[in-house]
Amino acid sequence: MLGIDPNPDLFGPALVIGLANAGIFSVLAIALVLTYRISRTIGFVHYGIAVVGAYGYYHFTVEYTMPGWMALIALMGIGAGVGAAYGLVMMNSRIAFLPPLTLSTVSIAAMLIIGAVATENFPVAPDVAISASPFGESSFRVWGFNVTAHRFACLVISLVLVALVSLYLNHTRAGVNVRAISDDVEAARWSGIRLYRIGVGSYAAAGAMSALAGALLAPLAGTDLSAILLVFFRALTVAVVGAFSSPGLALFGAIVLSTIDSFASTSALGEINPATREGMIFAAMVITALAVAGWRSRSSPRSVWTVRT
Repeated sequence: MLGIDPNPDLFGPALVIGLANAGIFSVLAIALVLTYRISRTIGFVHYGIAVVGAYGYYHFTVEYTMPGWMALIALMGIGAGVGAAYGLVMMNSRIAFLPPLTLSTVSIAAMLIIGAVATENFPVAPDVAISASPFGESSFRVWGFNVTAHRFACLVISLVLVALVSLYLNHTRAGVNVRAISDDVEAARWSGIRLYRIGVGSYAAAGAMSALAGALLAPLAGTDLSAILLVFFRALTVAVVGAFSSPGLALFGAIVLSTIDSFASTSALGEINPATREGMIFAAMVITALAVAGWRSRSSPRSVWTVRT
């Protein structure tokens, strides 16, 4: 009924494709996790910043003939600036304590404004244009499949970001402050934590990652807004696996989602139609999220505000 007809010969290549693709949207998921720890709301604004990254990368490398690596650095700086500006607004005392639904509305408004500004100031003709990868066009074979240097670099970047953000959140004083803000903003303020400095810094870092995610997507999907939106929704999906609190679990969710998608779209499981594929992805992510939630409930650390007796 589902049209599943496994082809073991394609299992290896499908797994390689899944792992290689996981890095594409996990970068954006890490940014979502970081800002959720501050505001307890979903950062829709990161889609707008990712659009800036994708459109900006095309213009910097094609229109201005800037080297790819230099364009990545420039766009990360722009993304950090946009993120910091947004953080200044969100951490303002008149806004930071508003209900989560109101904050989400503000984030959606910022997403639309930033996306509109990006498409207006970085026009692309034709509407979808593919840029060259900053990591070159080379590739290598793994289990009979050619893995491009770009996809491999995306995965490596994701692993590095997961390690850095995890170290920041779990092994620095600033990270403890982020956890305190996440648990109780009012208590964090009264305890002397500098909400402005911590919050704006986190938004700036997340903005840099979002712009980087958009720039990394440009050589694969170009300036296709629907493709960028799909990657953003994928990032939201995998961030749910870790309850928007763990970059490592977000990467794990990205690997699960990307692998299921790869198996369903490469004929490794037979000829599966798009509706069935999306259903399989949805079921896999629900099962993974429930399993992770059960594991976290048994091993989660106490709140930083918990009184020890």
